[in-house]
Amino acid sequence: MTFYVRARDAAGYITLRRDTKEAAEKKAAELRELGCFEIEILEEAEPEAA
Repeated sequence: MTFYVRARDAAGYITLRRDTKEAAEKKAAELRELGCFEIEILEEAEPEAA
């Protein structure tokens, strides 16, 4: 599964991809410490094979 960390700072939005939820949560915490806001973690479901 893929996770996207989306955050906003004074310059605009940043979107980062992480492979695990734990890594996404860690990056979100780091971005918060750097002064980013409106931080969200989005989960992208993998498409099922037909």
